[in-house]
Amino acid sequence: MLRRLILVTLVTLFYSKSILSAEGMPQFNAASFPSQLFWLVVTFVLLYVCITFLILPRIRDNIRLRKNKIANDIERTELLKEQIEKTVQDYDAKIQHARNQASENLKNALEKSNQDFLIQLENVKKRLLQKISKAENDMKDYKRNLESDINKVSINISSIILKKVIDQGLNKNEMDNLNKAPSKIKEI
Repeated sequence: MLRRLILVTLVTLFYSKSILSAEGMPQFNAASFPSQLFWLVVTFVLLYVCITFLILPRIRDNIRLRKNKIANDIERTELLKEQIEKTVQDYDAKIQHARNQASENLKNALEKSNQDFLIQLENVKKRLLQKISKAENDMKDYKRNLESDINKVSINISSIILKKVIDQGLNKNEMDNLNKAPSKIKEI
């Protein structure tokens, strides 16, 4: 409807012979001032209405949407920043916890290995002491056997020497007496 009204007014102005036939500039023609003022007011009112009810609400909505979007974006970035900071703190805490746990595990492993080493060292010492005492016992037994064997061999050699020198050997009783004799000497 508004378009039709504008169209009709433009067509009437365009085909009006009185406006076209005026000499000079029509804006300065005093007879056309009232109509010029009328159309000026109508044009500005229409322009005001169009701008106020059609263009400005869209601009306001766009501005409001942009402000809301910017505010939301700022809010989201602050939230993301807080989450990132929290994640970094959690990450640092986990790294520190892992380092502490690793150092504790290393310390425990060193202590356990030292304890195992000491236990194995004690076991080796015990086995060595057992072997040493066994070797000492074996040597004592060997020494005893050797002494008795030496006595027997010396008696046998003495008997053989006597037999060769005097052509007479020792009998068994004499040999037994000689075997007992060194033990009596040792006791003294």
